[in-house]
Amino acid sequence: MLTRMRKGVKSLTAKVLMVLLVASFAVWGIGDIFSFRLDARVAKVGDTEVSAERFANALTRQQSRLSREYGRAVSLEELRQSGIAGSVLSGLVRDAAFEEEMGALGLSAPDAAVADAIREHPAFQGPGGQFSGQFYLLSLQQQGMTASEFEALTRTLLAQDILLETARAGAVPPPGVAERIATYRGEMRGVNLLRLGLDMAPEPGEPGADGLRAFYDANQAMFTEPERRWGEYLHVDADRLLEELTPDEAALRAAYEEFRPLYTVEERRTVDQITYPDRDAAEAAAGRLLAGDASFETLAGERGLAAGDMALGEVDRDDLPAAAAGLVFGESEPGIVGPVELPAGFALYRVREITPGGTQPFEEVRDRIAEQLARDALLSRAAEIANEIEELRAGGLTMQEIAERTGARHGSFEGLARDGSLAGGGETEGLLSRRAFIQEVFEALDVEERDLVETDDGGYFVVMVRRIEPSEVKPLAEVRERAVAAWREAERVTALEEKAAQIAGRLGVEASIWDAGAELGVPVLPLTPFTRLDAPDALPPALVDKVFRAGSGEGVFAPAADGSGVVVAQVASIALPAPERIESESARIGDVLANSLQSDLGEFFARAVVARHEPRIEPGVVEEVFTQLGGGARQAGQ
Repeated sequence: MLTRMRKGVKSLTAKVLMVLLVASFAVWGIGDIFSFRLDARVAKVGDTEVSAERFANALTRQQSRLSREYGRAVSLEELRQSGIAGSVLSGLVRDAAFEEEMGALGLSAPDAAVADAIREHPAFQGPGGQFSGQFYLLSLQQQGMTASEFEALTRTLLAQDILLETARAGAVPPPGVAERIATYRGEMRGVNLLRLGLDMAPEPGEPGADGLRAFYDANQAMFTEPERRWGEYLHVDADRLLEELTPDEAALRAAYEEFRPLYTVEERRTVDQITYPDRDAAEAAAGRLLAGDASFETLAGERGLAAGDMALGEVDRDDLPAAAAGLVFGESEPGIVGPVELPAGFALYRVREITPGGTQPFEEVRDRIAEQLARDALLSRAAEIANEIEELRAGGLTMQEIAERTGARHGSFEGLARDGSLAGGGETEGLLSRRAFIQEVFEALDVEERDLVETDDGGYFVVMVRRIEPSEVKPLAEVRERAVAAWREAERVTALEEKAAQIAGRLGVEASIWDAGAELGVPVLPLTPFTRLDAPDALPPALVDKVFRAGSGEGVFAPAADGSGVVVAQVASIALPAPERIESESARIGDVLANSLQSDLGEFFARAVVARHEPRIEPGVVEEVFTQLGGGARQAGQ
């Protein structure tokens, strides 16, 4: 687990590792897990053993952390199915391998470094911000660790950090790579397009038997029926519940009165301010304003203030000093206020606009209150129905019977595929078209009891798959009409590609794309310059790389992405990014590359350390840990 924690840290200093270590203990609340005792080992790495107790404690910590994160009890079986249990054991094996490596190198963190790491840790500091021995011992006691155990762990982490930092030291991107990437990403091309539609191709006629068979064999993906599933579902429909849970007028008015402060708007004023060092200067400026000898902008300019410098914008009373707020908000009309004495100097204010405050009438917020009350009621009611469904399922009732008792919607799906289509060519809608529903259907086993799934809008659904038809290539005899139509389309595209090649070959040499468009009677579409990363939709993906390989004025072509024809493009402009942009982007990209290389080197080094010390896992002991913790009967990681 220590390794998993380290991998989540971007700054791999030992102090940060220690912060994560202790903070995670505090969050997980592992007060008494160290009372679990097993004498056997789950793994041996060199001469270092990983005890069953250590593995059990690590599993318990991870289980507690995930339970808190998900807001429900996460079972050990879930840890096993997800592979997390295996990762926990792998992390402990890696730590043991590092202990062996450090022992072989004679590497150990000095006492002073261990003491500094502990003293500087925030979890052990008292109210004054200084290290507190009392806090330190109390925290360790709550974690079930002795001071010597924790200090040994700290020493190990510090030493591991030294090894990892040494391994990462050579992770420097090759010179010039960042600049080349920045230039590549920032290069822009302007392009003009014309499209050759399928109607411009000659009629291909009918395919021969051999030709159709060859086309069918070469394009079997076009004639492959996807895996389809049949089954039924229950749906606690949030939209339908919302309609049923509309609150009455009395409830709306009661909520309005209860939360009236939420609908109260403070008076606000749009204000400008000019400050002066003393009263005489401020009063002189105010006199010039009143006499019409100067405008507020003139005075601001004399003080070296631009329009944006003097504008306070829209403020309420709390945004201004008390003395200024009383005067500024005491005026009933826009105008000049002041001078006002401030904690440092004096100020003149100009009130430009007044936005009245007050409480929004009930009629203005009625619909908002109704929606919120219905939403609140929905969450509670939907959860009640979901619990009732679970109880009835446990009682052995069918989905139809459960729907009749709970009011949940019962429906079926007929030949649902991953792309959302239905058998026979129909399209899904509503719940059946949602990604979460389709994913749940295709994660389900045949006639498997599935858990209720909560939807984003507060509803729930549960599915039951009754039949699965695997994906299969349909025989040519069954799809002959489709195959003939696809062959004809492919023949037209081939003919258009030949024509497009001729047009592209002339561009920049004999003619421009505008000339070609005029000859064919096809409009030309100019595209604003773009980079490789933001090519417009009008440009087929197959053309992007070709466009950026072509020189200025050259022509290229590719089939349209939707198969509707062929697109011809002529490069109209080429622009490299400005030097200053290349410099700034290179710095950012260089940092990303260096971090990635350092991470990879550290990971490869850690794997090499583990392999060098030949870890040996004891599956029987691993299983015994799960048995004693109540986790079932499969090995970790399976």
